[in-house]
Amino acid sequence: MNFLLIPVKNLSFANERLSSVLSQEDRTALAYEMLKDVFEAASKAKLPDKIAVVTLDKKAMQMAVELGFAVIDEEQQESESSSVDYALKVCGEMGAESVLVIPGDAPLITAEDIDFVISKVKDYPHVIMVPAADKLGTNAILRKPPEVITSMFGHDSFRKHKAQADEKNIPHESYEVPNIALDIDEPADIEQLRTLGRHTRAYRELIRLGLIKEEIEKTG
Repeated sequence: MNFLLIPVKNLSFANERLSSVLSQEDRTALAYEMLKDVFEAASKAKLPDKIAVVTLDKKAMQMAVELGFAVIDEEQQESESSSVDYALKVCGEMGAESVLVIPGDAPLITAEDIDFVISKVKDYPHVIMVPAADKLGTNAILRKPPEVITSMFGHDSFRKHKAQADEKNIPHESYEVPNIALDIDEPADIEQLRTLGRHTRAYRELIRLGLIKEEIEKTG
């Protein structure tokens, strides 16, 4: 079975790197809208046999339950890596043969992007990665089996994941998927969303928050 896993941190403290342009209340509101975009894409994907969310955020749990996703409840969150590794173990116990992890703050992700990565699953142990736009982070990673390598999210994680796979002689490959590569972490990312994400809930939320001016198409 191919699982899709979405880790969600406590969104009451979301997007600290946007603090120069948004209050904490507004950053949290934006985080939930981005998560709704990702959840919608996940719900429309055809290839995941099961979708799971690992979090201790109660609102994110409720959103997941309403969509029929499995919820992996955490008692505490130490780091994204520890949360994902805990969830990978649980997914394996639930019957997952492979697990694709995607971020909850990449609102451009589509069902087709998710299906594209899962379609690359092989019959043998391996790792598939999608780098972040800066080519340093790892914005999506598929592992078969789920615990074939551990998580090393954070600065330079893309290189670290590849190095770990090499050390363990695990085949790996990477694909550039622009919609997955763009997560909204920095004020500069908002310009990318303004250009590419007019169809998203996150875009509409940024209009409401005043960071994007609504563009009215001229006719006639």
